Amino acid sequence: MRNFLKFLATLVLAFGLLSIGSPSSALTYSKTVSAPKYLSTTASSQSVLLKWTKATSTSKARITGYQITITSGSWKSIKRASATASSYRVLGLTNSKTYRFIVQALSGNYISPSVWKLATPRRVLLSNAIEFVQPSDMFLGADDQQLAALTNGADATFTSLTPTLCSVIGDKVHAIAVGDCLIRAESPATAYYAAATPVERLLTIAPPPTPLNKVLLWSDEFDSAAGSAPASANWTADTTDGCGPPYNNCGWGNAEKEYYVTNANVIDGSADGILNIFAKRQTNATNYNCYYGRCEWTSGKITSYGKLGFTYGYMEARMKLPAGDGSWPAFWMLGSDIASNPWPDCGEIDIMEYKGNAPTVTFGTLHFAGTSGGHQMLGATKDTLVNLSADYHRYGMLWKPDEVTFFIDDNVVYKARKSDSGLTNWPFGPNAQGKDPDFYLIFNLAMGGNFGGAVDNSLNSATLSVDWVRYYSVDGQGKLTRK
Repeated sequence: MRNFLKFLATLVLAFGLLSIGSPSSALTYSKTVSAPKYLSTTASSQSVLLKWTKATSTSKARITGYQITITSGSWKSIKRASATASSYRVLGLTNSKTYRFIVQALSGNYISPSVWKLATPRRVLLSNAIEFVQPSDMFLGADDQQLAALTNGADATFTSLTPTLCSVIGDKVHAIAVGDCLIRAESPATAYYAAATPVERLLTIAPPPTPLNKVLLWSDEFDSAAGSAPASANWTADTTDGCGPPYNNCGWGNAEKEYYVTNANVIDGSADGILNIFAKRQTNATNYNCYYGRCEWTSGKITSYGKLGFTYGYMEARMKLPAGDGSWPAFWMLGSDIASNPWPDCGEIDIMEYKGNAPTVTFGTLHFAGTSGGHQMLGATKDTLVNLSADYHRYGMLWKPDEVTFFIDDNVVYKARKSDSGLTNWPFGPNAQGKDPDFYLIFNLAMGGNFGGAVDNSLNSATLSVDWVRYYSVDGQGKLTRK
């Protein structure tokens, strides 16, 4: 008898679950009424969107509508939808409360078996973002550095992704070993804000510095009157698109789009003294014609050719680089014998090259003629993970007879060694007769070209800003030649 009662109770409960949500006793449960299928729910703030595959009418039971039953604990609500409906949005729900949503097909006074899903409406979270302040590069043994980040939501937490190089304790980073340390900032979701996309920042941990024994041999601080050109004792402005004498090098050998003009190189007259090299998009009214037709850009280029020569030592400039795809600034040197010993035999030292479509990356490269006489290069890049057009940075080069090392803010970008070139004599050291090389200095802002890439159609101007350039001897090695 006890087993019979238990069976009867189970049968009544099952029937109740199948027929739940009947709006009146007039509805009769029937398996002959086709049920809807594949119910899905999409929760949002105070509402849930239901979607189902419509039930199929048969000769015995034509579908006349749908009944939606919503329950939570003892609370229940019943809704109706038309026979053509395949979705229904339930409104006025309480966020964070879980509801059961039951959908059944109707055929006159008959109701089908049910399909059901649980869903919990949630408050729409506000957007969150992290502004992670770029950490400064560190030397091994330096004091722990404070990390800082602003968020819309929860306070940022920091994690080291390179725990063998650096550790994070709270909001401070501790240097452990030499290398590139990667820190991640995160802001988790809260009741009101979504989780932010994590942001990563790189800082370089360098060996404790051994101060270079430097002696300043020459500098240009660009501190003359506002609107003036760079000092003629140091600089000459290159002009045109490179076609015609004395250059005979259309597009400057790189399919560049700019036409160099003298008035693009302007000192701002500020207390800091800044040389601005301006690139400007030209209009149809421009009178300049380039090798490809009407010139698209004017820009500036200055060189110390025929005025100053440099041999070995340390060269450095403090600069803010231009923004915008297609911009291509450079701080570089060429062998002063280029007229009699054409490129690449004369040698080229690119202390800094940059392109606007890779705004966090600096390039350091040597170009020269290889053992077969063809162009060869040694160089590399450093991704700083910070936009180099947003602020000033120092770009330097330590030049020794058998190696050239490129720097950004005292951190090594790349070291090129004579032994890596395969040459007995390379243009950056003594030649076969023991004569030391002499190179001249160049600043320019190219646009487009083989390296710069396509120029953004919305870009109308770009600026390379140079605070100063300084040249030193190191351990007595370094020579300035005034022509």
